[in-house]
Amino acid sequence: MMKTIENSPIYNMSMCSLENFHTCFINWLGNAYPVETLKLFAPDKSAENINFNKQVKHSNECIFDLCVTIGNNNEEILVVENKLKSFPTEKQLINYNNAFKGKNAIFILLSLAPEVNLPKNWKYLSYSELAKRMHKLFDNIEFLDEYHKYLVADYISVIETLSSSFPQNNSMKYDFYNEEISNDLKDVYIKYRTSELCNYINKTVNLSATVDFRDKQGILNIWCNFKDYDITFLVQIQHNEYRYCLIYGDETENELRESIAGALVKSGIWFNNCIEDYPKARNYQSKKFCGYKPNFIYRYQTLEKIFNKNKLSDISYQEIAKKVNKDISALQECKHKVVKILVDSL
Repeated sequence: MMKTIENSPIYNMSMCSLENFHTCFINWLGNAYPVETLKLFAPDKSAENINFNKQVKHSNECIFDLCVTIGNNNEEILVVENKLKSFPTEKQLINYNNAFKGKNAIFILLSLAPEVNLPKNWKYLSYSELAKRMHKLFDNIEFLDEYHKYLVADYISVIETLSSSFPQNNSMKYDFYNEEISNDLKDVYIKYRTSELCNYINKTVNLSATVDFRDKQGILNIWCNFKDYDITFLVQIQHNEYRYCLIYGDETENELRESIAGALVKSGIWFNNCIEDYPKARNYQSKKFCGYKPNFIYRYQTLEKIFNKNKLSDISYQEIAKKVNKDISALQECKHKVVKILVDSL
């Protein structure tokens, strides 16, 4: 019975989240039709003893979406990194390279987004091209049953629609909230573009930027840690807000944290040129700061006002990178003043 259910495409897809749906489907397809599925990623490859596996853990830093072993002794390996909703970092892809150093490995980035520059040994495959290859390889084969034929045809239709609806231009502008795009793809699109901006900042000004997502909005965090003093600063960009943030203490220390933040404002080091009053502010009595439990305090200004632009889509990646670099660099130069404020407040 279990062997039967493990062969079921619906069972395979039911075991994954929406993010991993496509990986699960391709993994099922690879185990049901290994020769044809391998050729989707390596068209010139002919082999026997092909095994598809999903979510293969090599280390805490390397969990492969799809890992295909080829040959009787696993002489060759195909690694597929599936990025439907996000954007890979160069570090992540290089880590994958290093995991198979000295081995005969093929690396494929499967993505809905436009082609990007990739590290050595990586090849790009779009979902649009995947659909074309699936037509070529599966339109005329003899399926194990009609149900499989229907599923594959339906899947091809889905990824064709996704690909044709997804904008392919790299504008390098903060225009992803203005883009005319269907609600079905908006979440995917915003995640991709926020990740793209994060990568741009990391590469261009060599800062520590990370991405998060909340309420269908991308959140960009640019970090500055003063590790010796357990205090962390960050610039955070969410939708049209440019936030100066401070992380310190715990939820019992709101008064102390607000005192430190107020001293930083007076000294001109942090929280400058922001909106002055926040009627809906939580946690902080003065309503001069916003915050989240347990230890997050911030003030913000709108992106339009910071960059003197009429709309978000007029702001370039270059302008954003230059601004965050200026703010973080100025903060780092004032580290001794920050430490004095912290010590005097305790």
